[in-house]
Amino acid sequence: MTVENSNNTLNQYPVEQPFKSPLTLTAILVLIPALALYWFLGDTQSMPRAFKIFFGNWISPIILWFFCASFLHLWLKKAKLKKENDQSVLLANTFISSINEDQTIIDNDAHSLHLKTLKISEQNNIPANNLMNTRLSLFLNHNDESVDDTFAIKEREYMKGSFSLSRFMVWAIPIMGFIGTVWGISNGISHFSDAMTSTNSVTDVSAMLKENLPLVTSSLATAFDTTLLALLLSIPLMMLMLTLEKTEEAYLIELDERWYHDIKPLLADVNGNTAASTGTTTTVSSTAQASNDSNNKVAGEIKLLSTQIKALQETMEDLYETIFTSKISASQKDETK
Repeated sequence: MTVENSNNTLNQYPVEQPFKSPLTLTAILVLIPALALYWFLGDTQSMPRAFKIFFGNWISPIILWFFCASFLHLWLKKAKLKKENDQSVLLANTFISSINEDQTIIDNDAHSLHLKTLKISEQNNIPANNLMNTRLSLFLNHNDESVDDTFAIKEREYMKGSFSLSRFMVWAIPIMGFIGTVWGISNGISHFSDAMTSTNSVTDVSAMLKENLPLVTSSLATAFDTTLLALLLSIPLMMLMLTLEKTEEAYLIELDERWYHDIKPLLADVNGNTAASTGTTTTVSSTAQASNDSNNKVAGEIKLLSTQIKALQETMEDLYETIFTSKISASQKDETK
């Protein structure tokens, strides 16, 4: 694997889960059967109440589809995140152990270390776009020592982007419920209007109202069934998304800690020992090297602290957005009542 191939993997965020496959699979397993049940049994008055909530109108199957697709997407993403975390820990531990056990590594250059990293990755089936693997490749193949810091920022941008469709679904499901409410109320008013205009006799109005009253009440029940279903399904979906998002953020923080505390100082020590082996170091240069190593560690601590502060700010923003969304939903429910 060349440096160019390593760079081509930077845009492939390893925890990114495509949404097309869950959407297609749940459309076949959930949407089509649910619509079939609605078409064949949706107008049956004797069906159970719970059955009507899920299959009593054409919007409820779409809500179920969105929920199942989003849930499956997040579940697959969770499995991919666990695998990514295990691979990063394995790569870091193996890389550190190999350097500590092989003392001759101090005579090698960055290219040799990169080849060792590739060998470890191949032996343990670790993909090239693994975040720890990518950081090692970037740091060992670039002269700029801050390239890993730049990529750490991009990692968080990739993470936020990977949840964009899940956030859309969390918003779309309640909106579909409100659309079903409007549609049901509109049908109820339409049935009531038809009952009022279907006869010119005052004596027949009461009979027509009594005859059409079940249709009106059924439409109103359908209207609020969709909202009930949407709100019930959006709550666990939102909880799962927020939990997974915090888990992924914790993984990135742990990755930063392992990188800045364990791996990067070790690479700096190796570079310092390599310089000493060329015969260009003196007592003064050794002192300067030790000072630089100390400064690098302090700088790493500061960068890690700034990263954690940024993560805390994003957490507060997500919490504010969740509270604001719940208040809007509550106000819309009050207006509907």
